[in-house]
Amino acid sequence: MCKNLKHLIKIIFFVIIHQNLAYSIDIDDGGVTTAKQTFTSADTTITISNSSTLRNSLNNMININGQDNGTVIIEAGSTVETTGGKSNPINGNAASGLTITNSGTIKSASSKAINLTDATTGTLTNNSGGVIEANTNTISMFGASTDGVTIHNYGTIFANDVDNTDGGTNTIKSHDDSTNVTINNNSGGHIYHTSEGAVILLGGGATLNNSGKIENKDSPNVNSIGMSGDTGATLNLKDEGIVIGKINISGSGHMIKVNHGMGRSYYYNTSGIGTYDLEDLDGNIIVKGSVGSVAQGGNEILDEQLGHKSINLRKSISKYKRSEQYLNQEDAWTEMFTSFEKRQGEKESFRLEHNNLRAGANIIQPGQNSNQILSIETGRQEFAKDHNIDRISLSAGLLSDEKQTKFNSNSETFFVIGVTLNKSTRRILTNTTTSGFLDIEDEYFNYDAVLGTKFLNDMIPDISYSIGYSFTPKHEESHFYKWEKKDFINASIAFSDEYLILSDDKSKLYFNWLADFREAIMEETQEFRVNNVLAEYQADDDLSREITITAGLDYEFQPLDNSLFSINLDGLYSSQETFGAQAKLYYKSIF
Repeated sequence: MCKNLKHLIKIIFFVIIHQNLAYSIDIDDGGVTTAKQTFTSADTTITISNSSTLRNSLNNMININGQDNGTVIIEAGSTVETTGGKSNPINGNAASGLTITNSGTIKSASSKAINLTDATTGTLTNNSGGVIEANTNTISMFGASTDGVTIHNYGTIFANDVDNTDGGTNTIKSHDDSTNVTINNNSGGHIYHTSEGAVILLGGGATLNNSGKIENKDSPNVNSIGMSGDTGATLNLKDEGIVIGKINISGSGHMIKVNHGMGRSYYYNTSGIGTYDLEDLDGNIIVKGSVGSVAQGGNEILDEQLGHKSINLRKSISKYKRSEQYLNQEDAWTEMFTSFEKRQGEKESFRLEHNNLRAGANIIQPGQNSNQILSIETGRQEFAKDHNIDRISLSAGLLSDEKQTKFNSNSETFFVIGVTLNKSTRRILTNTTTSGFLDIEDEYFNYDAVLGTKFLNDMIPDISYSIGYSFTPKHEESHFYKWEKKDFINASIAFSDEYLILSDDKSKLYFNWLADFREAIMEETQEFRVNNVLAEYQADDDLSREITITAGLDYEFQPLDNSLFSINLDGLYSSQETFGAQAKLYYKSIF
């Protein structure tokens, strides 16, 4: 009996040393603890803090043991680790209501840093600075009974099995029959591995919300995200989140939703023969056959650009008509201008936010029966989502002399034709590069013509109209996007007037205003292709019409008899929520 009793005492002592049965325990001595921690009842909590380490060559260093409502907290600087090829530093198999919060390191020498197989209603939060790593299946939810597990990642989760080339390595893995699994990779979160298998395998009805970075470091040509099963997984690509590697789809009923912001261009390569639907939550046109979208940008704005060009010419002509050059029919008249416009975005009409900076010169040469017009302009449009267009344009035409109308007023008519060189650069989000971004270039011409007539009145404001036509041939960007030809016609009617409010021998001050209503009267649907898949864009009716109001002051100063300077400041506002300011310098000289 004595011998047997001594043997029993040894066994009990061994268990106490190597398997601490605890309701709640703090490991905070700053050293290394080797005893396995096993939960023996519900509502048990373990906290590892003060840069302490729980490490041994044992499986299941923290074993939840199927208990309900357990809590595991690893604070910054602290570690839970298995060595010697052992797995499961934290084993939450079949646990319900488990909460794991990691700000330190959880490391497995083999598979499964955290085993959540068949777990239910559990939450794992990996905070910024937290690291979770294993050889493969770093977080496993592969049991068919897994239900209601949520992962929040702000730190780093990875699998480091570089030798696994059979496609079986995953960093996070859920079962095809699991339910209500949600993975939130938040901004700053990084989930990756270095082998051929999908970094994250979404089985069953799992949902992945990505605002961080998901990366297959092996190559962008292999899988990064896998969607499997027939109960419909959901992938939400959000914010400025990055995916590197293909999206592989098997099974059926899956959904991919994109929420990168209105006007963001993107292209995600897909593989597999599974079925899925697409939705862009910001209203961008999304194209299936891979997952792609391209902001209309320069195409959508051409109508507005042509309308503002017409306004600019009409205001310049008004100033020319009161100049000495026009009165004496001698020297050329020249104005130089610079302007800045900012348009606010609107989701309802899909109006894209952009800034527009322009500079140029309008030159009018008097003639016997008509006046020659030459306009040179350069500028840049900067759209909100990494898309810029640099433009250089040249327009030339004629301005007729005034003619008497049957309404006891004079009229004048101008006609110009122009050509614009457009150089476009856009940065897109894509899973086809090692950075998650791709810079795309395009270079193309577009051509336009504007015809306008003004009726001059002494008693009431002047009335004018104009008709504009624009044509853009088909063109192709350096990757993924192709544009078919587009043309349109717009028409406008305007009221304007100018008043001399101050005058002396050397200077004059004018106040001017203009109210213009423009509408597209013929506009074709824009056809384009994303990776050779055809799509169409039809501008909202609100984008096809615009009311523009400008008002400004023009100060003329004549220091010498044969020289005159004029400085003009204009403000602009339009129903497209475009705000602008323009400064013009007029210099009159002999050419």
